[in-house]
Amino acid sequence: MTLLFDFGGVLVDLDKERCIRNFQNLGFDIRPYLGTYVQGGFFAEFERGELSVAGFCQKIREISGRDLTDEAIVSAWQSFLLDVPVERLEMLLKIRRHYPVAVLSNTNVVHWDMARHDYFTYQGRSVSDFFDHVFLSCELGVCKPDSPIFQAVCDGTGCPAEGILFFDDSEVNCEAARKFGMQARIAPAGGAWLSYFDEEGRLCE
Repeated sequence: MTLLFDFGGVLVDLDKERCIRNFQNLGFDIRPYLGTYVQGGFFAEFERGELSVAGFCQKIREISGRDLTDEAIVSAWQSFLLDVPVERLEMLLKIRRHYPVAVLSNTNVVHWDMARHDYFTYQGRSVSDFFDHVFLSCELGVCKPDSPIFQAVCDGTGCPAEGILFFDDSEVNCEAARKFGMQARIAPAGGAWLSYFDEEGRLCE
């Protein structure tokens, strides 16, 4: 059994309101683009890797009509993410002793850079210490809940759909994974998914 985890809202905590406020301070209303589980407009293009960071920032300048720096825009977008609590990092390490572990995320290069440089460097480790495989919408060119992203997971892991258990905070994404043939469990924000495992990192019956 391969365990597949969403990133935003499942592993890393999010602060949508903080992000909205920080963009408002820049004179840009992010709310029309910021969905609950998937982004809209050119934000979706950014998450599919169709826009570079420079292109993303230029779009915001054009729409806001303000001469904002790339640094200011990136900082506001980074504020969407909080951190990955230590207990989740520790549990991932325990889980990986018993199962292959992968991450599947609708994300962009700004947020994944934070993951690589800030969140998964716990105690000198790197992303590869936590995950056997990493599947990112910005690299694959497709987002959940579209089926090609689940096919990419099967192709990348070499694991059939029925041998994958997916954890996501969106029931829409979980249902899409089930229709594709995967097993899926809802993983509400706040780390509630930890209760699916025992103290050693094995799935509870």
